[in-house]
Amino acid sequence: MKISLINLKQAHFSLFYRWWNDPVLRKLTSEIKGKISNNKVDKILGEHLASENGNDFIITVDQKPVGHILIQKKKRKKHFEVYIAIGEKDFWGKGVGTEAMKKACRWFFKNRPKENALELEVLVNNPRAIRSYDKAGFKRVRIIHNKKNTDTVLMRKER
Repeated sequence: MKISLINLKQAHFSLFYRWWNDPVLRKLTSEIKGKISNNKVDKILGEHLASENGNDFIITVDQKPVGHILIQKKKRKKHFEVYIAIGEKDFWGKGVGTEAMKKACRWFFKNRPKENALELEVLVNNPRAIRSYDKAGFKRVRIIHNKKNTDTVLMRKER
């Protein structure tokens, strides 16, 4: 199984129409409850491509697109944040996310030499993802209590 990261292109947007509207995946990765329109997906991803504050990658397994990684600098935050989702459920629990995250971290620290840390937040009710991030070298920093009962674990990987 060859896991690679390729740059997001507009041709990939249609993958997200299904991924971002999968209720099981959304429950693990997002606070959004309702359906996300194709136009909204196009708008969000178009903004990602136009931004100089981040990098979007499609995760591939043997050249098949299976997920997404976004690394971006958030306004008013010190560190870059990373987001990952494996959209193809057939690839859950096979180490794809862990390996993709390791590759993304190597890319980040090589291409952003002035940055010393990469952070992420994961829902506390997603233990599989937390274990994956542990394996990728992230350390648990603290629990963040959110208003909508969607507590998250802040995790950080340092250079």
